[in-house]
Amino acid sequence: MSATQADLVRDGFGARPLFEALLAETDGQVLGLLVFIPLYSSWQGRPGVMIHDLYVREAARGQGTGKALVTELMRLAAERGCCRIEVNVLEWNGRARAFYEGLGLRQNEGWLGYRGGV
Repeated sequence: MSATQADLVRDGFGARPLFEALLAETDGQVLGLLVFIPLYSSWQGRPGVMIHDLYVREAARGQGTGKALVTELMRLAAERGCCRIEVNVLEWNGRARAFYEGLGLRQNEGWLGYRGGV
C-alpha cells in the first residue's frame, strides 16, 4: 500500500471527495470500515457505487459487522437513487464471494475487468 495519511485526507475530506467511508463502531472502538466510490451508468442515467475496501477487525469477524456495513451502504445507495452496487473480489477468495452472494450480490456474468496504469 503506497497511500499516505495525507493522500487519504486530501482525497476523502477535501472540497470534492473522491471516496466516502462508513464506520462500524461500538463504545468508541472502530470495528470495521467500508470505503466506497461513486459510479455513473450512462445506460441507465443513474448513479451507482462501488465498494472499494471492506475491512473488519479480526475480533469482530463473524458477528455481522461486515453485513451491517454493506446493508447500510445499500440503504444509502437506494436513498441516493443509485441503480447498483458493484464490488470486485479476487477469484480465489471464496469467503468474500460467499459473503457478497449471501447479501444478494451476483457475479457480473459476461463481463471481464481490465486495469491499466496511467
